[in-house]
Amino acid sequence: MARSALLTGMYSTSLGTHNMRCNTLLPESIPAYPRIFREAGYYCTNNYKKDYNSNFNEDTSLWDESSHEAHFRNRKEGQPFFAVFNIFVSHESQLSKEEQNRYLERRLIPETPRIDPDSINLPPYHPDLPAIRWDWARLHDMITLMDKMVGQRLQELEESGEADNTIVFFYADHGGMLARSKRYIYNVGTQIPLIIRFPEKWKHLAPDKPGSCDDQLVNFVDLPVTVLSIAGLNVPDIMQGNIILGRDQEPPRDVVFLSRDRMSERFDFSRAVTDGRYYYIRNFMPHRPRGRDTRYGFQVQANWRAWEDHYENGLCNDVQSQFFNPKPVEQLFDTKEDPWQVNNLANDAAYEQIQSGLSEEIDRWMIGSRDLALVPEPLYGVMVGPGGKYPTLYDFSQSDDFKPERLLKIAKSASRGDKNKLSDYLEYLKDDDPAVRHWGAYALFLVQNDQPAVRDALLKMIQQDSYDANRVMAAQALACSGDPETGFETIYEIALETDSPGVFQLSLNAFQYSGTDKRLTLEDWQLFDEKKIEAVPGKDMRNMEYAQRIINDAMALWPDTRKVY
Repeated sequence: MARSALLTGMYSTSLGTHNMRCNTLLPESIPAYPRIFREAGYYCTNNYKKDYNSNFNEDTSLWDESSHEAHFRNRKEGQPFFAVFNIFVSHESQLSKEEQNRYLERRLIPETPRIDPDSINLPPYHPDLPAIRWDWARLHDMITLMDKMVGQRLQELEESGEADNTIVFFYADHGGMLARSKRYIYNVGTQIPLIIRFPEKWKHLAPDKPGSCDDQLVNFVDLPVTVLSIAGLNVPDIMQGNIILGRDQEPPRDVVFLSRDRMSERFDFSRAVTDGRYYYIRNFMPHRPRGRDTRYGFQVQANWRAWEDHYENGLCNDVQSQFFNPKPVEQLFDTKEDPWQVNNLANDAAYEQIQSGLSEEIDRWMIGSRDLALVPEPLYGVMVGPGGKYPTLYDFSQSDDFKPERLLKIAKSASRGDKNKLSDYLEYLKDDDPAVRHWGAYALFLVQNDQPAVRDALLKMIQQDSYDANRVMAAQALACSGDPETGFETIYEIALETDSPGVFQLSLNAFQYSGTDKRLTLEDWQLFDEKKIEAVPGKDMRNMEYAQRIINDAMALWPDTRKVY
């Protein structure tokens, strides 16, 4: 996701690195800008996080050193350097009780928050609860600690004598760390700080005077092309970013694009665009509530658990309840008047022109950048890699077999689950393109029509489709269209027999979204827990890790079941 874009200067949705912690194989034609610096003689270090969602995680040609000890001071005398330092203290995991105790023991944070929790101005979507106020206050403590650690790095630069020669970029790889921020496509999860320090020697590259604020729109893909440009190095044509400063600065963007896809154990697919004020979101899987997906936040932060309990007890107001309800297909926000994005203006006639214009921008971007999420992730394993037609997803995306314009039209229609388009959805099930068939089955899952013609079409797909991922989606739809028995039996059979981590994860999701997980015994979950899939080159095994999270959660809850919507 973000880190693959930061590394390559290319959208993760173009590369196939858009799903959380995937391990996508990329062709050699995909650049990584640290390697370009190394080839130019720079000493390149990364301290220490990677998370590039690709085989770049294991690529030893990117960095001279990538470790907890990596530092520019280890270079040869006089050698130019490019150094990355990742500061972890403001990561969401650091608000867990265990981590907070470690910080307290080391006296890195005060016994009580520096800011009085009662003085916090809460966003309207967060209920006013002590645990939520406390975590907000502690977040500020962690930011203060992070700021101190940045100061220490700058002091090291000063002591090395290189401060006057070095341009410093300070930024994050995602938005905030509390519930409804990181991993979510709202502004609080996508907007990041970007501060650039130019010493006197390089001030001619700055867009304005020191201390000024530049309001141009910037995307992650812009950083690699910009740093290569200001260093006087070649910017590969394949990179998709915009040079935001320096001699080769390009005209500012009119809009920036944002994406959200599978997060840990839950598949999802949303795209967004903003012009700096209006912020438009299109949700291709609207049945999945934001607050009903990955359980990680609930495990590590008290504010998540407090909010969910408040909702389950019927105490949340309408705005606070939005997080736990299915998503609208389209959302539009005026971030000037509604910075927390709680008042959806989509389909308000007064904003029709703005909504239409931003919707068209997303269409152009998804088609032009050849957005690979239009093909559902569980299909990847049989379409590319060992046994597939193409060696990598990127090779597939550049081929004539991938038709993003047609798939986008179908995905937009399917995501609405329009009962008046039932005949269209049934036709999708017969298409030669497996992705179209998948979207057709998903649309019928949303419609949940129990007409015999629908059940017969889904049953035929289950029996005849050559892709298990499509059979699972058809079974999920069938279970919600009058035949839960056949739907359950199909999902169960595939879950036990598949050798695809993605299909296995999809199957466990399908039990829960079809409501047939109530039929599973504790022994069934134990069978899934014991399932092994052989790791072979080219097979992304990370889906098994997230499938295991579903299993662990289900076994802990049994005989109760997890609410997913």
